[in-house]
Amino acid sequence: MTTAPPRALGTWPAIRAMARQELRLAWRSRVIPALGAVMAALCLTAAVVSTARHRADASQRMRYQDVVGQQFASQPDRHPHRVSHYGYLVFRPRAPLGFLDPGIESFTGSSLFLEAHRQNLPTFSSASQGSSTERFGELSVSLVLQFLLPLFVLALAAVSITREREDGTLPLLSTQGASWLVLVWGKLLGQLLIVGVVLLPALVLCAAWLAADSATAWTPDLRQRMAALLATQLGLVVACAAIGVTVSARIATSRQALMAVLSLWFLVWVVLPRALPAAATAAHPTPARASFESDVEARVRELGDSHNPDDPSFRRLREETLARYGVSGVDELPFNYGGLVMKEGEAHTSAAYQQHLSTLVDTYRRQERWVQWAGLISPYLATRPLSMAIAGSDLAHQLEFERQAEAYRYTLIQALNDLHMNEVAAAADRYDGSFNGAPSRQRIDRAFFEDLPEFSYVGPDLRWAMAQQQIGVWCFVWMLVASLGALGITSRRRWQVRS
Repeated sequence: MTTAPPRALGTWPAIRAMARQELRLAWRSRVIPALGAVMAALCLTAAVVSTARHRADASQRMRYQDVVGQQFASQPDRHPHRVSHYGYLVFRPRAPLGFLDPGIESFTGSSLFLEAHRQNLPTFSSASQGSSTERFGELSVSLVLQFLLPLFVLALAAVSITREREDGTLPLLSTQGASWLVLVWGKLLGQLLIVGVVLLPALVLCAAWLAADSATAWTPDLRQRMAALLATQLGLVVACAAIGVTVSARIATSRQALMAVLSLWFLVWVVLPRALPAAATAAHPTPARASFESDVEARVRELGDSHNPDDPSFRRLREETLARYGVSGVDELPFNYGGLVMKEGEAHTSAAYQQHLSTLVDTYRRQERWVQWAGLISPYLATRPLSMAIAGSDLAHQLEFERQAEAYRYTLIQALNDLHMNEVAAAADRYDGSFNGAPSRQRIDRAFFEDLPEFSYVGPDLRWAMAQQQIGVWCFVWMLVASLGALGITSRRRWQVRS
């Protein structure tokens, strides 16, 4: 039989007493040991598998990046423009907390090929290269805590008050001094204590495993991200417990309450996250890759073709350059005019690509905002984008990597074009027809290539990540306030329900 706190206790002590009683009842019914064992097994398995995969991928990408850098620097003597077409391969580092929340990392390319005259898209995503299990999603700590745990919390909280009603103990609680407000908030605190005890073994095991992982450098930013991720998860648990207790207070039987929360979970955790992206894509369609590339090529042709000496844009460039240096022909210039043409052409192609890329990124962000705003009605969709941003595995981090890679590509190609201008004599920069003409062009010493800049990705910090998720932050705060507000309204009034 449920025992309520005596009338002499104040509101807060009575709430705490009610919560402790709820915890004792759950322990006696063996709910806590069973759920604790299940959650510990799931979380530990997810942590071990995800950490091992994350560490292996990160190590492999770093190793390949070193190999690419060494191969690029050890090229033989070559013409600079041939080096620009030889290209450079960069690998996207794994997200800082990708082992906890992989986000979209499995579906975005892991490498990006950089070359002159064009900007390529990332390729070789894990989902496209891996097994069927990777294509349908991988087991991760975020999946367990954000997808499965809320179902347990909702189900436990949904029967917290209906159980008292069905057992006929509500009148007894009232006679012992437990007001409706004490009952409602005491049940909420009790559910949170139950979840805390259930998750304690899982958190201890995962923390021990991560602490033993010497490969992870726990920088201040990484610690802040971990704290923010835990706070986000706590907010989700509080919201789910509040929703469950609210449903339990307003519905007569445990069976009806369970049906209500199960239907709610299926709608906003399963159906909505899959229906919204499809609706967002229909509202803001993404152009096909072939269409995107053809649009870029058309824009490049409008800006001018650097390989066509009679192109109006480059004919004007030649006339302006000759006038600036006061000479009558490009052979009289103090530098190789061919390198200047390549430099100007690269600026044109980069401008065309960035123009169309900005339009494409705007489309991605419009689609993303559909999902973010849905967080106003879905605790899962309020938490998921925020969790990915904190972990560094969301769209914003992917686009930031591509932005830095493109900035490096442009700097590298223009540095090679500078070598073309200043280190290759114009008279030796022509094909004479021997062996397809390629060996006839002047080559420069390989030492020049060793001095070219290396790619170094600078990962953004947590403050930058949160700035990219302003809508997500507000939706998460609203979700938490709304769920607690609904419970607060419920606690102020005794809801009359029919048995």
